[in-house]
Amino acid sequence: MAEQMKHGVWRWAVLFVSAMYVSAFGGGEASKPLPPGTEAPSFSLPTLSGGRETLRIWCGKKLAKPYVNKVPHTVVLSFWATYCKPCQKEIPELMKFAEKNKDEALKIFCISLDKEGASVVAPFVKEKGYALPVLLDPYKRTAQRYGVKTLPALVVIGPDGVVRYSSVGYKADVPFQKILKKAVASAKDGKNMSAAEGEGESVDVRLDAEDTSSVGAVSPRERWKAVARVESGESLADVADELGIEEEQIKKWYEDLKKAAIELWKEEK
Repeated sequence: MAEQMKHGVWRWAVLFVSAMYVSAFGGGEASKPLPPGTEAPSFSLPTLSGGRETLRIWCGKKLAKPYVNKVPHTVVLSFWATYCKPCQKEIPELMKFAEKNKDEALKIFCISLDKEGASVVAPFVKEKGYALPVLLDPYKRTAQRYGVKTLPALVVIGPDGVVRYSSVGYKADVPFQKILKKAVASAKDGKNMSAAEGEGESVDVRLDAEDTSSVGAVSPRERWKAVARVESGESLADVADELGIEEEQIKKWYEDLKKAAIELWKEEK
């Protein structure tokens, strides 16, 4: 695909930029939380330390970087935010679980949806003493792909890259450790597990004017940059993961832009 994009893309560059700023990317309502049995959408998110974590490195039918990790892991995702009080009850439970299972092929990531990013999340994590890897999703694109609308949201992904358990809310009257242990064991065996009825304590994901424009959408400028990055030789899969989208979406942008550019070219004539 990258080779096809290289042929003639730069002659359309100026027109592409113009087309990007006048084209629109449909949003639509966020889907419901991903049910067990659904292939987990990949992502590549920044960490508090300035690095990145990519889901495909840890689980999936084919690991993205076997030189980094050769063993398929069970992955637990906890979507949270600093304004979420129930999340502050769940994360310590996750820390206990991580400590008990530190010798297992298990990764636990806490994905923050705070729009301020590290400037707010880092001091909060330090104050609370959270000792789990924290990833940043300020534009909520990954959360949107997982259908997360309330917090906390817990997703357990099997080594095969398939969602095996998902739930929302923190249930104080339910044995968290026991349920998570069962969910992780089911995921490891490639079996689905349903969550208990009810959502428990939860808060809605905050969406102000700035957030709403970003959820489920990639700005025109970022779309152009994505196409240009692939054209410049970057991996299509890596660019798609970083933006939290499918590879096919970038291919579609390229085709849409080309059509828009042709139309503009005709108008110029």
